[in-house]
Amino acid sequence: MEFLREHMVATSLSVLLHGVLIVALTAGLDLPSSRRAPAEQVAIEATVVDETLIRREMARLEELEQEEQRLREEQQRQALEEQRRAERQAEEARRQLEQEQQRLEQVRIQREEAERQEQQRLAELERQRLAEEEAAREAERQRLAEEQRQREEEERRRQEELERQRLAAEAARRQAEREAELAQALAAEEEARRREEAAALDEYIRLIENRIQQNWIPPASAQEGIQCTVHVTQIPSGDVVDVRVGQCNGDEAVVRSIEAAVLRSSPLPRPRISSLFDRNLEVIFRPEV
Repeated sequence: MEFLREHMVATSLSVLLHGVLIVALTAGLDLPSSRRAPAEQVAIEATVVDETLIRREMARLEELEQEEQRLREEQQRQALEEQRRAERQAEEARRQLEQEQQRLEQVRIQREEAERQEQQRLAELERQRLAEEEAAREAERQRLAEEQRQREEEERRRQEELERQRLAAEAARRQAEREAELAQALAAEEEARRREEAAALDEYIRLIENRIQQNWIPPASAQEGIQCTVHVTQIPSGDVVDVRVGQCNGDEAVVRSIEAAVLRSSPLPRPRISSLFDRNLEVIFRPEV
């Protein structure tokens, strides 16, 4: 554009100069012959020179016009190219706008779908929350009912246990009374049995001592106050199978005489109570000399 402005100024100046020259030449041609005669040769030469200059200028002007035409065509071409570029850019912008609109539409659809899904999710969460709350309430009702049932069951078992304990205590009291009565009876019986056994045992020992006393032949060395412990082994029939004199204050003859008396007393008397029989007897022999 700057180039065009410079050439347009030069062209305008050239056109103005040529116009001045043409006016001057025209004015010179119109002068009277008397005036032109002295300077005719100069005028002709000037005319020839001016025509050459004019042709040159015209040619230059033509070239300038051609250059201007070329520049205009270039400008037009550039403008057309710029217009086409602008149209392409506009088309590209329109296409991008359509794509952006399509993208925005897809985004809107996706957003609406996401909102719809989110609403469904929230609705499902709400449904689940309500279901969980209902389940929790039902579980709480069942828990309370179970606790009430358990309390009632525990109370029933407690009452049954109290009744059982009362009956057991009553039964234990009666049993204790019976046992006490029985224990008293048994104690009385035991006491009577012990007395009877003690009497029977004393009788049994006396019978044995008397039997041995009856069969004892005192030796010459026997003195008063003899007391000897005699260990007798017998069998259930009363037969003596062994006799041994332990601690004794008599001499050897006394000891041998006591052993002989025990053997002669076999079989020994039987106890009146059979449970008093003892295979190994310990008899204190205190004879009367």
